[in-house]
Amino acid sequence: MTTQKVCGIDVHRDTLVATIFDPKTQQKQTKTFRNSLDNITQLVNWLKQNKCQKTAMESTNIYWMPLYETLEATNIEPILANAYQVKAIPGRKTDQSDSEWLAQLLQANLIKPSYVPPKQIRILRKLVRLRIKYVQDRTQCKNRVQKIFNSVNIRLRTVISDIFGAAGTEIINGLLAEKTVDNILENTKNKQLKTKCDEIKAVAQGTLQQEDIFMLNQLLRTIKCLDEQIKQIEQHIAVLVDKTAMDIVMSVPGVGFLSAATILAELGEPSRFSNEKQVASWCGLVPSLHQSAGVTTLGRITKCGSKYLRWCMVEVAHGAVRVDCRFRVMFNRIAAKKGRKVAYVAVARKMLAVVWHLLVNGERYVDDGFLKKSVRVRLDGVVSVSFEDMIKTLRNAGFVVSKGLV
Repeated sequence: MTTQKVCGIDVHRDTLVATIFDPKTQQKQTKTFRNSLDNITQLVNWLKQNKCQKTAMESTNIYWMPLYETLEATNIEPILANAYQVKAIPGRKTDQSDSEWLAQLLQANLIKPSYVPPKQIRILRKLVRLRIKYVQDRTQCKNRVQKIFNSVNIRLRTVISDIFGAAGTEIINGLLAEKTVDNILENTKNKQLKTKCDEIKAVAQGTLQQEDIFMLNQLLRTIKCLDEQIKQIEQHIAVLVDKTAMDIVMSVPGVGFLSAATILAELGEPSRFSNEKQVASWCGLVPSLHQSAGVTTLGRITKCGSKYLRWCMVEVAHGAVRVDCRFRVMFNRIAAKKGRKVAYVAVARKMLAVVWHLLVNGERYVDDGFLKKSVRVRLDGVVSVSFEDMIKTLRNAGFVVSKGLV
C-alpha cells in the first residue's frame, strides 16, 4: 500500500474524469477535462501541482492512448488497468465514483497493470492490423465480384482456381469490354485458357448487363487500390521490424515474412513471459478448465488475448504441417486421435512455444534439435553413442533412415 498521492482517471471518448486521492488526509479532489490535447496538458499540469506521481486508467477502447502517451513522456507513471478486473461496486455507477474507485485500488496496489509495448512495437502493431483489415476488405470485394458473375450464370471459379490470376483477369477484362467468351478464347495466348477452352465455354454462357459491368468496374478499381495500399504498408513494415528477430522467427517451418512480422508485433517483448505456458495462456490457445469436487474438465480453448496472434499461429500451423518436419509428425499423431481441427490448434500452440523459446534464447530453429531426450545406444557392448549421432552417421554413410524412426 502506497502513502503517496495517486490519481484514478475514468476515460471516455469526450471527457476525462480524474480523482486525486491523498491517503494521509483521506481527501479526494475530482475534476473533469475534455479528452483533447490541450485539456490533457491541463490535466498533467494539475497532477504536477498536486504532486501526484502515479495514475491509473481503464483501457477504454482506443481513447486511453493519447492520455497514456502524454503521461508516458512525463515523470508521472501511467498504469493501464483491465476494465473487467476493476469494475466499480454495483449501485455506485457514476463517472466520479469510477475515478474514485480506481484511485483507491491504485493506492492499495490492487491493480494489475496491463502490458503496453514500446512505441515502435505499437506502431508496428497498428500497421500489421491495418494490413489485415485491408486484406479482409479486398477479400470481400473479390467475393462480391464472384457473386455478380454467379448471378448471371458465369461460373469461372469452377474451372479456374483463381479468377484474379492471369487467366481469370484476361476473361474478366474481355467480358467488361463487352466481348464474347468465344472471341476472348480465340485471341488468347494464355496456355491455361487454351487447354480449358471447352470447359470455360460450358460454364460461361451468361450475359452481363450494364449495371453488372458498372458494379464490377467499381469493385475492380477498389481491389487495385487496396493492392497498392497493402504493398505500401508491407514496405513500411519491412523498415520497422527487427531484422535479427525476423530471421529467427522465419527459420520456423511455415512462417513467412508477413506472418513473422505479425507474431513479433502482437507478441511484443517475449522476455516478459517466464515460460511457454504463460505465452500460450496469454494467446488463448489453452483449453478452458473447470474443476469441482476433485473432477477436472477441459473445454474449448479460452480465446483470450490477441485474436490476431491466435489467428496467425493457426495459419502458420496449416503451412507447417505441409512441410516435412516434426510439426507434421505431431499433427498426424493428434489428428488420428482427436481430429484435424484440434490437431491444428495443438500445432499452433507448440509453434508459439517454439517461437518464444527461440526469441528468448536468440537461437534459430533446427528440426533435429527438438528431441525430447538423448537416447544412448551401445554398439558391440563397447562404444556408447547417442541416438541422434547414430542417425547422422547412417545418413552420412548413404543409408536412408525413415522419418518414423526419428
